[in-house]
Amino acid sequence: MGVFSFFSKRKKEMEDYHIDLSKIKTDIHAHFLPGIDDGSPSMEESVRMIQGMKSLGYEKVISTPHVMQGYYQNSTKSIIEAHEQLKSVVANEGIEIELEVAAEYNFDGELLHRLKEDDILSFGNNKFRYLLFELSYYNEPMGLIDLVKKIKGKGYIPVLAHPERYPYFSVNKDRYHDLQAQGVMFQLNLNSLRGLYSVGAKLSAEWLIEQRMVQFLASDAHRASHVEMLDDSLKYVCLHDLLKKSSLMNAEV
Repeated sequence: MGVFSFFSKRKKEMEDYHIDLSKIKTDIHAHFLPGIDDGSPSMEESVRMIQGMKSLGYEKVISTPHVMQGYYQNSTKSIIEAHEQLKSVVANEGIEIELEVAAEYNFDGELLHRLKEDDILSFGNNKFRYLLFELSYYNEPMGLIDLVKKIKGKGYIPVLAHPERYPYFSVNKDRYHDLQAQGVMFQLNLNSLRGLYSVGAKLSAEWLIEQRMVQFLASDAHRASHVEMLDDSLKYVCLHDLLKKSSLMNAEV
């Protein structure tokens, strides 16, 4: 099924499953900017992705391209320029959705340098500035708590991208509690619930929801196909419970 034929069914499916997307409102983490990381490869794909998010009911999407030493050396200037180009094309296409930009910073020397230089693209507002960061998928990096303290010391609230995807936390869940005790907020990938990444990530995502440890939900979409997959993710009972019972913060940014 193509992306647009898929979205033609969304209204009925949303009624069937009683999904209240107004509690999400904003997608805080996705790779919409074309050609600058492993996300959207073209402007056409980016437009398809954003049209899909609009059709799902999102009011705002925040592009968060990778900033990763040795791989994605995206400067703040180049990210903003790519964002402005995308905004112009989306406006010309008549898609009424708010577009903002931040970044997903890998925990490496580049992030430490940019923190020192006050060269960070955060999301939120002047009162609450959130810094989205990710970790290695293989081993827990040394100095993680020190990084958290540096982020907070610069006036940002640390938001860990997709904590469910780090196997070393999945087998030692006390580390989740340790991080949240240090003021780290968690952003869960919706498509983890359908097993897009691994069975372990799916189980950890469900556990984090059950423990009410999730502050943000995101698509982390890299392709239009990832936006399509959100259909299945939005049907999971544990997600519905999260939307009903917890205080997600997506709508506040």
